[in-house]
Amino acid sequence: MLAGESDEPHPIFGERISVRVTGERLVISGELERDEDRDALLQQARARIGHGIRELDAARLRIAHGHERPGLLDQTLVAAFPDRETADLARKFVLEHSRVTPKSESVIDGTNTGYLRKMLPEEFLEDLRRRIERGDVLLVLRVDETEAFRVRELLDEDTRTSWTIAAPPTLIAPGK
Repeated sequence: MLAGESDEPHPIFGERISVRVTGERLVISGELERDEDRDALLQQARARIGHGIRELDAARLRIAHGHERPGLLDQTLVAAFPDRETADLARKFVLEHSRVTPKSESVIDGTNTGYLRKMLPEEFLEDLRRRIERGDVLLVLRVDETEAFRVRELLDEDTRTSWTIAAPPTLIAPGK
């Protein structure tokens, strides 16, 4: 926005925040998921003070306090891509922009299909094998269930995935 792209969403936080300049005041509003995200955004904004901005107003920038408890359920997401390079790029993009550390991750092509049996219920395996036989490369991510929606949204909307599924959440084994 400060570079002149006021109609574009923030490159990391997207539509969740709104930034506008009123006079010499930079006004940021919206909702972020973590305190660390708010701190990073405010640091970026403070760096603009003295460059046409005199004041920062972040009074309407809040942290969403979800009611979900992390650490109870895992969810496995699978996305299909036309080649390994695209799958690797999508993996990097999703992990950077979701700011999620997956419990496990793998890019699967015809050479390493054994990993699928470990990650997914039996009822998904036949469809996944068919996709691999047709030449698709699969990106498999296991994340905390509270983060799965954000990761899947990025996979569906911001990568070149041709297909995405989310396996049912599974209870995290004690001690993990």
